[in-house]
Order: sequence, then C-alpha cells, then structure tokens
Amino acid sequence: MKKIYNILMAAAIALGTFTSCEDVPMPFNNPLDYLEPDEEETVIEPVGDGTKDNPFNVAGVLAYLNELGPDVESTKDIYVTGVVTAVKEEFSTQYGNAQFVISDTDEGTNQFTFYRGLYLGNKKYNNENDVNIKEDDLVVICGKIVNYRGSTPETVQNKAYVVSINGKGADVPEVKTGEAKGTGTQADPYNVAGVLNYLSGLGADVTSPNEVYIKGKVKDITEQFGTQYGNATFTMIDEGFDAVFTAYRVLYLGNKKYTEGDLLKENDEVIVCGKVVNFKGNTPETAQNTGYLYSLNGKTGGGGGGETPSGEVKPISIADFNAAPESTDVWYQLTGTVKNLKEGDIYGNFDLEDATGSVYVYGLLSEKGGEKKKFQDLVAAKGIKEGCTLTIIGNRGSYGDKIEVLNAYFVSIEGGAEPSGGGGEGGGGSTVATLTNGDFETWADGLPTGWKSASSASNATLSQGTDAHGGSYAVIVAGNEGSNKRLASQEITLEAGTYNFSFYAKATTEDPAQTRPGYVPVTDGNVGSYAYGDYVNINNSGWTLVSYDFTLEATTTVCLVVMNPKKSNYSSGKDILIDDASLTKK
Repeated sequence: MKKIYNILMAAAIALGTFTSCEDVPMPFNNPLDYLEPDEEETVIEPVGDGTKDNPFNVAGVLAYLNELGPDVESTKDIYVTGVVTAVKEEFSTQYGNAQFVISDTDEGTNQFTFYRGLYLGNKKYNNENDVNIKEDDLVVICGKIVNYRGSTPETVQNKAYVVSINGKGADVPEVKTGEAKGTGTQADPYNVAGVLNYLSGLGADVTSPNEVYIKGKVKDITEQFGTQYGNATFTMIDEGFDAVFTAYRVLYLGNKKYTEGDLLKENDEVIVCGKVVNFKGNTPETAQNTGYLYSLNGKTGGGGGGETPSGEVKPISIADFNAAPESTDVWYQLTGTVKNLKEGDIYGNFDLEDATGSVYVYGLLSEKGGEKKKFQDLVAAKGIKEGCTLTIIGNRGSYGDKIEVLNAYFVSIEGGAEPSGGGGEGGGGSTVATLTNGDFETWADGLPTGWKSASSASNATLSQGTDAHGGSYAVIVAGNEGSNKRLASQEITLEAGTYNFSFYAKATTEDPAQTRPGYVPVTDGNVGSYAYGDYVNINNSGWTLVSYDFTLEATTTVCLVVMNPKKSNYSSGKDILIDDASLTKK
C-alpha cells in the first residue's frame, strides 16, 4: 500500500502560527491515506502559489520551474512543502547547511532538491540545540529556486533555508531598514537603505556600471586596515537600524593602500566609494578591488581621481612630478619610456623614465575611470611594449617611501608594436597574441565564442556563470569525478617562441577544487600530446590567477586548454569558474 501525505493541509497549518523552538501539533489527524489493492495510484496535482501562507507542493514547484525555463533563477523567495525522501548531506557544524530531497509522497513521487541551504530561522546549524533532518520528516522550505541545467530542480546554493520540520519552526529575525536616502553621488551619498534599494533594482550579481558613494556607521570589522594588503572589510548600518552593507576589501583614504593613520572603530562615521553588487543575491557589498574609504569621521583623502577644480592637466617632467605634493585632485601629463614592464601583467604596472628621472606607474587604464584589467586590451590595441614612449595622465601618489603615478590613463604611444591579428594569432612581430573572447562576455548557442575546438580537445560541459572576475560573465567548466574535463580554445596558429597563458579560476562551491593550464598541438584535426603546468588549488572565497609558460620550437597550431581534473588524491572533480584568459608572447 502506498502512503500519501496531505501536503497542502500540512503546509497551511505548519505555517499558520509558530514561534521559535516551540512544538506545534502535527498538522493532520491521520498522516496516511491508504489505497486498496485494486485502486489506481493517485496522481499528485500541483497545488499552492509558492507563498508563505500557501506553499507549493512539489508538483507545484516543478510546474513553476517549467514555466521559468532551464537555469533561470526565481526573482523572489519561493515556499515549498514536502516529505524528505533522501538525505544527501546532513546539516554540519562546519558549513551549517545541508542537502536533501523532498517529494509529494514518502515513496518519492515528484522530487525537488534542497541544495546546501541553511537551518531553521535562516541560520547555520548548531548541533548543541538543533535536530538534524531525517527521512519521512515533513518540511517547509523557502528560498530562490532554479531548474539547474534543465534537469535538476533545486534551491539555489546558499539562498534557501528550512522554515519548519514536522510543524516546528523558528522565527526569522526581522531586519529593520530605514528610509532610503541619497542619490549615490559624492555630494549626496546613499545611506545604507538607499544603496540596498539601488541594488534591488540591479538584481543578483549585477555590478553597478558606475561608482557610488555610501554613508553609514561602522558596525562589524571583519578585516582591519593593515600594512600587508592596505585594505579592510567591514559592515555599515544606518543609525537605529540593523540592515547592513559590506565594504569589501576597500582601500584607505585617497584610494590608496593603508600606511598610517587612524584605524577603524565601531560607530565611526564613514563614506565609502566604489562599484556595488548584491553578491549571490544575499550580500550587498562593494565589488572587490573597486572601493575605497572616501571619508572617516569627516576626514577625506582627496577621493579617487576626481576632476581638478579648473579641469586643467599640467604637463610636467618626471623630476618635477616626483617633487610635487601628493594629491588626487591635481592631474599631470607625463611622457617617458616604458621600463620594467612585466610580461602578462593585466594591470599595467611599470616604470616610466625620461631625461630627468623615473617614476613607478601603478596601473594604466585605457580611459579615465576605466578598469585596470582592461590593460590587456590596451596592449593588444596599441602595442605597448618595453622601450616604447608613452604619454599618460595621472595623479601624484605614493606607497610607503615609493612615489607612484595613480589613476593613470593612456594618451598616446610612439614605438609600440603593431596590434596583434585576429583569431588569436600574433602577427607583424607583435609581442602579444590575443585570444578571442578571453573575457567570456560573448556567447552563442550556449557556448562562449572562440572556446570550442574542432578537435577532441574540447570535452567539458560548459555553461554561463554570472560570478565573474571582470565584466558580467565567466564560464563554468563542469567537473567529473571519473574523468578529466577540458575547456579548450579554438585552434590558434602560433609562431615559434615562448608564450604565457594565464586565466583566473574560482571554485563554484565551498568545497576546494583544482585546475591545470596547458596546450595541445593539433594537426589536421587530430590532437597530439597534451602539455600541462602544475595543479593549482582554488576556492570560492576569491579568484586565483593561474599562469603557465610554454615554448614552441616551430610554427604550430594549438588549442589552449584548461583542465578540470577528475577526483584523485590531489583533486576533487568539482565544477570550476574560469574568466579573463590571456595569451602573451614573451
């Protein structure tokens, strides 16, 4: 006889009224309906609307996801109720989350996965007081949902929690948010409520196109400013409210690394400037490496490259620049020879030298207010190389005892190499070989343009990821515990020489992952022997730069490859993210 739970009634009563850690009577008198042997099996119809008061049953949430389409995340939290039919990962004190499957019946009719979500009350699991999930538990869950790759209906990782277990629930603390104020400008910064409201309009994982200013009080300091990295991470609130915004790894006053001055304290009044993002839809923060502390208790450091009062730029020798006062309000034009340019550098850090002296250029932008990572594109377009003559504009700054050109951007070049040819081939004696779509921003038919080999070098399942190192997209390279998987570029013909292949990598989950950079020769559509660099360990707390040098003895057609290694003693076979790939001839 098949047992069928009356899910709809259970959900309505379980969600009706409960308080934290109070037992609620079971939401039905008889949890089992019995079928006679000659009766037909009952078909579970979709019910509910996904709200707290009327959750979907599993059939209902499957129908809802079918309308959304594959890999489309719900824009709002959805409530679903069902019976636990399989526990994939129990709640743990290490991560505080769990993974289990719910169905409309205890025998598994219709299935939906609760994927690495939090415990009751939207909190991490605490084994001292909490009870773990087990099969046959009746649960209500809440969170963002998605039909992952069109075949796995589930909650989105880290965006869901358990509302109740067998009628027992916990209150989710209400976050008090004040009135949204400000326009995000330097003259009229957002308050915390204002920037949260702005981010809600952008959507999850969408970085703001421009820098904004946010004003608030320091609440919790995760990483204090220090001389090692020069940045800090802390949360901000509006006075009298508890909604938070995170200033994530922001630089010090004047958009500089911290060297000396006051450290942060709780209740300090601050204004932070930077691009902002609602990371994974649940962490409003400054986008990494874009933010700085504009003011601390009324003290400012000049800002991050604002216009001069008169708007003028002063041509100056490097000796006079070095003797000038430090300021981010005054712009200088410098002309000199490029020295000590590091091959493959994505930011543009080098020395600029003229007849009067030398100065260090800390990053070169393609245009005022641009992104430092775009230096690669600037190199490819203008042919910047060691020994060429550059004219740049920037501010006079310093780091410790070292004078630097800050916020520098390109004006003109003399003696640069010819820009490299299309399709990834280095032409005309160019020092740089460009990759098609190395930033993975362009996609067609579900694949990143330029990253599908005509040979067997391409064997990984690829999908578009919105957790990007730069721009809007990265590529997800699916892992496989039983075999190595490869992201491969289209075939590229390279002349003899030494090359550097680099990219940024990140794990997609809290579990560590690995990758290996490499290449493979291709002749008449057939691959030769693969050549790889070392295994590189990666995690999901930040992006890791992976770099690999290789030498070709003659002109060769190759595919550049990124391996996602199978499970072994030194690798895990998990999905990984790849972004901002580049190829440079040394």
